Amino acid sequence: MKASKTATGGGRPPSAPAQLKVRRIGSLPQAFSKASAVALPHGRLLVLGGYTGSGSLDTILAGPPSRLRVFGRLPQPTHDAAAALVGRSVYLFGGGESVSMPSVVRVDPATGSAAEAPALGEPLSDLGAVAIGGRAYLVGGYTGTQFATAVLRYRPQGAATVVARLATGTRYAGVAALGGTIYLAGGLTTAGPTRAVFAVSLGGSVRHIATLPAPEDHAALAALGGQLYLVGGRRVLAIDPGSGQVSLAARLPAALSDPTATTLGNRIVVTGGGTNGVWSLTR
Repeated sequence: MKASKTATGGGRPPSAPAQLKVRRIGSLPQAFSKASAVALPHGRLLVLGGYTGSGSLDTILAGPPSRLRVFGRLPQPTHDAAAALVGRSVYLFGGGESVSMPSVVRVDPATGSAAEAPALGEPLSDLGAVAIGGRAYLVGGYTGTQFATAVLRYRPQGAATVVARLATGTRYAGVAALGGTIYLAGGLTTAGPTRAVFAVSLGGSVRHIATLPAPEDHAALAALGGQLYLVGGRRVLAIDPGSGQVSLAARLPAALSDPTATTLGNRIVVTGGGTNGVWSLTR
C-alpha cells in the first residue's frame, strides 16, 4: 500500500462525441482520495474512509450526494479498501493505513454504527468489490507481499472462497458489476499499468473483452444503462461490454486519481479523487 498516485490516462483519446453530462452537485468536508462508496436506498450515498495526503480517514459520510455529512466512524482509519452492500449491511473489506490489513468492517447504514466482522484469510488492499445476488465479490488487490489474482466470494459468516483467477495479479483496477457479471478495467500489474478489460463470470471464466486506448490505473468503474464507464484522469471512457468498443464519454473538470464512482438511480456519482468535489454523470 502506497500513497495516492496520479491516474494514468495518456495517449490519444477516442474521437467519439461525449455521451455523459458532468455537473458538480456538492462538496465533501475535505479533499481526499482512495475512499469506498456504496449506493443506498432512497437516493443516499455512503462514503467510507479515504486518504487526505497526510493520513487515512475514519469517517463514514452519508446522505444525498449533494449533502454528504459525517454519519459515523470506522473502528480504525483506512484507505484503499472496498465496500459492498449485502442485505441490510455495508461491508468494508481490507485496506489499511500504512500496511495492508485483512479486516472486514460491518456498517449499519441506518445508524452509522460500525464494528469488526470476521476477517479475511490474508491482508488485502487496493482491491475492488461488487455485490451480486446477495453476495460480495472481491477482485484483485495487494496482499502486502504480492499482487492478488483471486476473485473471492465473501459470506458474512467470514468464509471467503475463490471463484476465479485473473491471468495476472492486478491492483488499483476499476471494478463493477453488470447483469450478473463482474468487470475489471485497467489496473496496475507487475508489468505496469494495463489496457485490458475483462469480464469475470460467477462460474469462474475470465474473458478479455476490450482494450483501452491507453493504460489506466487508479480509476473507478461504474455501470449505467448497459454500458461501463471508467472515471479517472481528466476523462470518462465508455466501454461497451458487448462489442468491446471504447469511446470518450465525458471530459472531467479536474484530474482525478482514485475517485469513487457509484451508480445511483439514473446517474453515476463521483466523489473525491484528490479533490473535495462531488459530481453527477448523466446520459
